[in-house]
Amino acid sequence: MRSEMTMGASGLGAELNTGATAVPADQAEQIARDIYGLEGTAEWLWGEKDSNYRLTFPDGTATLLKILNPAEDPEVTNMHSLALLHVEAQDPGIPLQRIIRTKDGGPDARIIADDGGTRGVRMVSFVPGTAQRTAPHSPLQRRRIGALLGRMQKALKSFHHPAASHRITWDMTHAADLRALLSAFPDAEQRARLQQAFDRFDADIVPVMADLPAQSIHNDFNMENILVDAAAPDKIAGIIDFGDMVHAPVLFDVAVGAAYQIGVAEDPVEAMCDFLRGYSAVSRLSEKELALLHTAVVMRLVMRLVIPQSRAQLFPDQAERLTIRSGDVWAQLARLDAVPRPEAIARLHQAHAEGMPQ
Repeated sequence: MRSEMTMGASGLGAELNTGATAVPADQAEQIARDIYGLEGTAEWLWGEKDSNYRLTFPDGTATLLKILNPAEDPEVTNMHSLALLHVEAQDPGIPLQRIIRTKDGGPDARIIADDGGTRGVRMVSFVPGTAQRTAPHSPLQRRRIGALLGRMQKALKSFHHPAASHRITWDMTHAADLRALLSAFPDAEQRARLQQAFDRFDADIVPVMADLPAQSIHNDFNMENILVDAAAPDKIAGIIDFGDMVHAPVLFDVAVGAAYQIGVAEDPVEAMCDFLRGYSAVSRLSEKELALLHTAVVMRLVMRLVIPQSRAQLFPDQAERLTIRSGDVWAQLARLDAVPRPEAIARLHQAHAEGMPQ
């Protein structure tokens, strides 16, 4: 069965069109007792669409309890849980959150919320480390992250699930649909730049998208979901959050990872090249995919602007939090625009070749 995402009046998918209603901490603790048989103290953690808690036990250890968005299909919840188990089995060395099974042995569970609806529940190990965004960055760190994405893709290549083709807002496959949300930007210059990106995506990628190699992908290899060792930031400590996982072109997974590695780098293309050198040491893109990578990277940056801006209009009380990174993304896009496109594409090709085993 394919799980379909309905589009709300805002133009966003149901998973982002529905607020992440927080469950009270004492209720989260009760859920942990009832479903997992675990006694701990719950501390709320912000999430884009879910209600997340760090559950700390008397001995000081902790787990992460996710009470999922009410709009999430149970089949999708199950897919995320089984994907974590699959990657762990295929490549135990990838530093992922580990599923903690319920008292009944399940990888996740369902609860009845206060409004009478149901919500998914998942508990995973709490991965130590600090978000890459807050740590120093280096070429070695970026190469290691690229290599880790290559390993993740290899582990997920054999993963199949009926809900893998569900539709979510953050899937670049449907990026063209976000063009309708540009009215959220009052600045005409900004709208024009975003419109230009959509035009190029429509011209370059949409006509060939169905022919691109595709599989289940992580789809959110960002600097918040990549944890590094605080004492040795070149060491990757963990990868978290499979919540945006989807069956989509592999190119898009690489583009997401490369786009986030721009970070604060003065030379955004070189930062992407570092990432690509690591990736191509483990996996590789075709010449056709490499030719489209720059366009896909720009589209991911555009999505990072359009989706939060639209959600900020939908949830004005959360506007500041939702758009807190938008200024950084506009700056990244400007630095990338400053590099002539043909030069950037040529450098990405060269970096991919440099990373490949001889």
